[in-house]
Amino acid sequence: MAVLASDIIARSLKALKVLGSTETPNAADANDGLVAFNAMLDSWSNENLLAFEVLVQSFVLTIAKTTYSIGTSGTPDITGTRPLAIENAYLQDANSIKYGMDVVSRETWTARTGLATVTSQVPDTLWYDPQYPLGVINIFPSPLLASTVFIDTYLQQALFAALTTALSTPPGYERAYVFNLAVEISSQFGIPIPAVGPGQRNIVEIANESRANIKRKNIREVIADMDRSIVSRSKSTYNIYRDGP
Repeated sequence: MAVLASDIIARSLKALKVLGSTETPNAADANDGLVAFNAMLDSWSNENLLAFEVLVQSFVLTIAKTTYSIGTSGTPDITGTRPLAIENAYLQDANSIKYGMDVVSRETWTARTGLATVTSQVPDTLWYDPQYPLGVINIFPSPLLASTVFIDTYLQQALFAALTTALSTPPGYERAYVFNLAVEISSQFGIPIPAVGPGQRNIVEIANESRANIKRKNIREVIADMDRSIVSRSKSTYNIYRDGP
């Protein structure tokens, strides 16, 4: 559903009782609201469960090149959205065969990539260093082929460029925008949360509920993974269907 930034801001101010039902914010208040709105959305990008989509980006490996900058500032190796974090990655060769890649931490990267001169037709390890303004993607072993790497990141919240900017979002986000922005404005500008009568919910409670509903809908299955070296396979397990190991 498409919504205008100006509409969200006006509804938030009405929820705070700053505006009457037929009033509109003046230019200064509307612009202050836009700044607060974008700051809130920018912060939401750090919460994975508020992201409603996985962004897939790709780049072609350069033979013998192991580091690739990514972002939109200057002249990056990969022009695209700078990831906050890379959740998953895989490599696809010229025959469209896909190979999974391990996305590892800095510590695992350091321990696993001791010999930097190792080469492979199928690099299998990736470590992302979220530098700013350009992030750095590190690949190991050094590639021998110009295969394509695909990376998955959570879609960051889109910001409103102007009061007249319209954004289309899934169900539930419009309500969350209105009431969470009202809480942000209340905190930043010292506007008290309006009192409510018995049995009624105030703005903070509605804001929390709307965010919880989004996160509940966006929750993803987490599959446990562990290093094979710590899993004992010395003894067979019992199979109830074969009545044996």
